[in-house]
Amino acid sequence: MPVYEYKALDSKGRKLSGMLDAESPRLARAKLRAEGLYPVEIQSVSSGTATLELEEPLAHGRRFSFPTILRRVKPHERAALTRQLATLVGAGIPLVGALDTVIGQVRNRSLRRALVEIREEVMAGSSLAEAMGKHGWLFSDLYVNMVHAGESSGALETVLHRLADLMERGVRLRNRIQAALFYPIAMMAIGIVVLVFLLTYVVPIVTRLFAEAKQRLPGPTLLLIGMSDFLVHWWWAILIGVVALLLLGKRLLATPMGRLWWDRTKLRLPLIGSLYEGIVTARFARTLGVLLQGGLPLTSALSIVQHVVNNSFLAKHVEKAIQDVNEGEDLTVSLERSKSFDPMVIQMMAAGERSGTIEEMLIRIAEAYEEEVETKVAALTSLLEPFLILVMGLMVGFIVLSILLPILQMSRLLG
Repeated sequence: MPVYEYKALDSKGRKLSGMLDAESPRLARAKLRAEGLYPVEIQSVSSGTATLELEEPLAHGRRFSFPTILRRVKPHERAALTRQLATLVGAGIPLVGALDTVIGQVRNRSLRRALVEIREEVMAGSSLAEAMGKHGWLFSDLYVNMVHAGESSGALETVLHRLADLMERGVRLRNRIQAALFYPIAMMAIGIVVLVFLLTYVVPIVTRLFAEAKQRLPGPTLLLIGMSDFLVHWWWAILIGVVALLLLGKRLLATPMGRLWWDRTKLRLPLIGSLYEGIVTARFARTLGVLLQGGLPLTSALSIVQHVVNNSFLAKHVEKAIQDVNEGEDLTVSLERSKSFDPMVIQMMAAGERSGTIEEMLIRIAEAYEEEVETKVAALTSLLEPFLILVMGLMVGFIVLSILLPILQMSRLLG
């Protein structure tokens, strides 16, 4: 049955909004009037396009259609949705009622429409995992498989809480990294703008005076004039070159070999490589731990982790580990042979396998590496700030020196 979002007025003239089921917009208006409400807007949210219908006296009988404004669903919105759903299910509210409550609180129109369709499919007899699986743009394989495991084991509330924890930790880690890197990146951007302004506006005005004086200029000044002229006259070539390099890089990364090379290179970069490796390791450990806690078999969990790890180089080793585990080999033996993880990770996982607590051990590994990543980011930003100040000071000092040298020469000649 179609679902409509409405805006209406009550008997006291107060504005109300909500959602209701009806076979058609006309029946939806009739339902509202039966409840003592005067409908102002009725909008379909269960179809691909949103049809806006105004009450006839206000719209003079005409009907207007507007395209739905699509918004990207942010990670924190997914996490909040999962946490709310887990809380409602844990409170004993039936799944359809829990979805109704969540739908009423969601503001993102794309997310709300997806949830409405999921609710309709659940009411038609589908499981929650099956309904979510039809919205791959919103729910990943990890999410769907975890929900399926929770429904099969009767522990949907626990699984949803674990999923919410997983997503919230990812959001917090991403926000901390972005906050730590904001100042250096902003500082670098401002510095580049200042240098471009000096080279394209200030330097040409000053060097014009030197050209009128017709005197021999020192080497640094000639170099500065050359850089300024190149930037002023060939800025379009620089822009085309940058765009061409970006397009070429994007095309190369779209190929399996190019992506594999880049993912391997990222792990070997100085300073940044160890930080990136920590992020990938934490993601691998936490995702695998949560999946195993949710009751998924090891090989199924590894198959999902292979796509979640977001690094084709490590994904190849995970794929090989799946084959080895299917042949009866221990997971830690296969990962140790690949040399794709730190020895500490292998040793902790091996201890977890021997004691039967590999899920808890994987969560500990993830927490340790997440803390290490935050520490490294803080240390990296503390090094970046003075380094950027030094580099910008040297560049500005070179420009000032290049301008002052001819002026000093001219003052000596006049003296």
